[in-house]
Order: sequence, then C-alpha cells, then structure tokens
Amino acid sequence: MPAPFSVPDILGSLERPVLAVDADGRVANVNPAALSMFGPEVATPGAALPLARPDLWQPMAKCLATGEVVYDRLNVGSKTVVATTFPIRRDGRVVGATCICRPCAGEAHPAMEGRLGAILDSVSDGIWICDGSGTILSINAASERLNSVNAEDYVGKNVSCIVAQRMVDRSATLDVLETKRQSSMIQHITKTGKQLLVTATPVLGDQGEVALVVVNERDVTELQNLRQGLQNARKVEERYRSELAELSLFELSQKDIVAQSGQMQRTLRTLLKLAQMDASRVLLLGESGTGKGLLAKFLHQVSPRSPKPFIQINCPAVPENLFEAELFGYEKGAFTGAREAGKAGLIELAAGGTLFLDEVGDIPLGIQAKLLKYLDDHELRRLGGAEARTVECRVVAATNCDLEGLVERRQFRTDLYYRLNTFVVRIAPLRERREDIFGLAEFYLAQQNARHGKAKRLSARAMRQLEAYAFPGNVRELVSIIQKAFVMSDDDDLTDALIEALAGDTPPAVDTPSGPRPLADSTEQTAIRRLREAMAACRTTREMAAHLGVSQATVVRKLKRYGLSRS
Repeated sequence: MPAPFSVPDILGSLERPVLAVDADGRVANVNPAALSMFGPEVATPGAALPLARPDLWQPMAKCLATGEVVYDRLNVGSKTVVATTFPIRRDGRVVGATCICRPCAGEAHPAMEGRLGAILDSVSDGIWICDGSGTILSINAASERLNSVNAEDYVGKNVSCIVAQRMVDRSATLDVLETKRQSSMIQHITKTGKQLLVTATPVLGDQGEVALVVVNERDVTELQNLRQGLQNARKVEERYRSELAELSLFELSQKDIVAQSGQMQRTLRTLLKLAQMDASRVLLLGESGTGKGLLAKFLHQVSPRSPKPFIQINCPAVPENLFEAELFGYEKGAFTGAREAGKAGLIELAAGGTLFLDEVGDIPLGIQAKLLKYLDDHELRRLGGAEARTVECRVVAATNCDLEGLVERRQFRTDLYYRLNTFVVRIAPLRERREDIFGLAEFYLAQQNARHGKAKRLSARAMRQLEAYAFPGNVRELVSIIQKAFVMSDDDDLTDALIEALAGDTPPAVDTPSGPRPLADSTEQTAIRRLREAMAACRTTREMAAHLGVSQATVVRKLKRYGLSRS
C-alpha cells in the first residue's frame, strides 16, 4: 500500500493559492501559490492573518463566524481574484477556514475596469456579469435598484444563491450555463414584486466553454400590467360584443327577421359591425323578396341612429318628374301645385337617421348627379330654392339589379356606383339558405294565428314540401304561400292547403333524393295520379292508406277533395 501524501505535498501541487487559518486567525497552512500571491507576511506558521493581510482575513473571519461558504473579490496588486472560503469543522465545531483563490474571469487593467464600471452604471438597464462557473462578478447600479440589492452583498457569490434564497423565481444565467445558448424569460422579483425581462447571453472561450454570462434586465412591470389590462379589456369587449350580437340576434324575432342559417347570421353580424361603426353608406344586394328592406331597418335599429327617423323611398314608384322634389324637397312656387309653404324632402326628414333608397338602380340619371353631390358634401338645395342646407344621414341603398351592368350600359353613373359601393352586403336567396325556411314558415304562421285567433300548424310532411320548393320569389313568396294555405285550410293542419298553394305557383322544384314520397308530399297532379293508381291496386280505403303511407282519413278526405270515387 503506497504511503499517503502529506498535506504540504498536496497543497504544493495546486496551482491556485490555498491558505488555511485556525479559529483565532493564525496561519496554519499555506501553499507556494499563496505565498507568491500574498507575500512573506503569510509565510510563517502561526502568523496573525488579521495583521498580515486584513483584506484576506475579512472573508475568512465571516466564514469562521457563520460557518458558511463565503465568496469575495480581492484586489491583490494589479490583479483581482475571487476568494472562496470554506469552514473547517471538527466534532461539529468550526475550528478553522480554508481560502482558495482564483483569477477573476475577464480581468482587465484597473483603469479600464474602472471605466467599464462607470459605463455599466450609466446604463438604464440592469446588468449582471457572471463567470463560467456562475460566480457573480459585477452588478451595475440599475440592477441594484431593480432588484433592491447591494452589489457588495452578492459579488463573489454563486448566482444559484439568488434562486436558493428565493430572491427570484428562476435564473436565466443557470439556463445559459446548462445549454450554452442565450436565454430570455420574464423574471419575478420577490422582494419588490417587479417583473423583469431578463436576457442572458453566453461569452464563449477558445475551447467553446462558457467564459462569461452577461445578463440584461429591463423592468416590464408596467408594460406587463398594461398588457394584462389590455388583454382584460379586449376580453370584456369581446364578451360585450358577443353578448350584443347574441342579444340582437335574439331580438330579431321582434324585427320580423329569422336567421338560423350560417349565411344569414354572418350577414347580420356584418350589419351589426357596420351599425356599431356608424357606416354612412351601405349597399344591400340581393334578389327580389330576400328582405333587403327589413335588413335596412335592422341596421338602423341596432345603430346609434335608432332614435332618429328611418325614411324609405321606393325609387321605381316615384314618377321621374317628381323624384327631385320628393328627395330634395321644394320651395314655395317651385312648380304648379306646390304647397304654399314648400316641403322638406326625404333627405331632410331623415336628418340624423337613415335614408333607405330601395331599388336604387331605378333612380333617373338626372337625379343621380344631384344625389352624388349630396353624398360628397352633405349639402342640398330644395327645388326652386337658393339656400344650401347641410343635412347628415346614413344612406342605405338596395337593389336586385346588376349595377355594374347598368354602369356598362350607361344607365347608372360610375361615380355614384363607387360612392355607394363603400360597404357591400350581399343577401343570399332563400334557396341557398334552406335552414331558414322552417323558422320563417313558423314565424309567419304564428303571426297569422295571433292575428286571427287560430292555432293552425305545419306538419313534418308540410315542412318537407316547403324545403323541396325552389322559392323563386324568396321570402316574399314564402309569406304569400303561408297566408294562402292559412286561409284555404279546412282544419288546423295546413298540409293539404299548403300543397295546393305550392302547386298553384308551380316553380321549378329543388332536387331531392329519389325514391317514393308520402302522398302528402306530392303536388296536386301527382296526388291525383297516385290516388288513381292506389284505387286500381287496392279494394278498400284502408288498403289505399297503407299503400300510400297516410291515414285512412287522409285518403277519404283527398278522394272527396279531388272528386274521385271508387265506384
């Protein structure tokens, strides 16, 4: 077994300075590297370190007093070293201390170091500098303020202590030492409650090792608070908007509007947005009977203009020679038969509210130029008058015409088209939003029941018949069919009367799945043909009912309705 090495042999083999003292501060051991660094004052065993090297004794005395590892930075001549002091324990008592010194990474000339310190202290961002082992080398003045610390209390300590002491919730420096890559995070400072945006950047040595870690800190507490406040405000705004939209959609039944299809709900939400932003010009495009007038009124009612008038003008119904007077008004004596006091035009009547130009494509060309001028400057002159009047109102135009085609044929002014074309809302025909048919039918049937004190209803077969219909006249035609079936039905079930009403209109049918259909879903001609086929194949009305998929009472009623007899 080889002889053990002596302590002086071991200490002598170390390149870093090592010095040990007893509990009274007397030098017990010192290696050659320590002698070279601290001089002959510490060479004599038993020399009093407090007298020989007060700077070195300070961290060692702290270690002896606390029994904890102490980190410190010492200036030795022109060099700066990091001194780490460990307690020596015997039988649970601290009987001495050992100090190991190493060069300070990034050591510079004292004058240059002083300038660097001044530069770092002039920066408004907090800056920490650690060496490759995590020892804190420098903390600038801004960081002291941000973290509410004294740099002297932490320089020389390992950065892990700030996490261990719960000074911060996490450390970007430790991430960099582990990954050798830049790390950024929001760091919460326990003592001050601040939130710091921390970015730690590694400085690599010649061998690719982490030589330094430079940490930049920026106070984002206020920014985070503003950001959180903005997010909360946006959430509240979105909730209010959603509630407003849902409330408005819920209240549509009070405004004669049914919107169960995705297409129609998107259209209404678009109108809600336009109403909330108080869009001054809106163009509604859609086939005849799609409900453009109802939607124009809906736009007015859900906007801040709702307390003001909603004025509608059906452009094709106004004679061309009276159009200007109706729209812009007239003064006394403007034309034969004019009122003595003159008359305000529809634009003036709509002041502050909404003017709805239904079928705008039928406005005479001569009037289009005057309407364009009004849209440009909100000024008008009554017919026969010289005074310019300023009137502000929202203009909603609607048409089932191809306005672009009218422009190409020079039947509609290009400049007026583009002026009205600011916000365009296209309304889908009923055949493209069949999900709305059931709700519309129920809505208008409920109106008829309330008006006449009845309790008539639509069967599932009647609804299938409606959903198979093409509705070239859109919602207007649906209303007409419901009214006709309501009046003509013999009982509370509208099925038979509805089939007759649909057969009377004879539109092109919508493609439906092939296969036999119940008798109640057939048109009048088809119903007669199927009844005759059943009469030929069956002996009794009971058998006919089973053959046709309906009740016996329905067979008897239909035979009587169509004048058919088994005899």
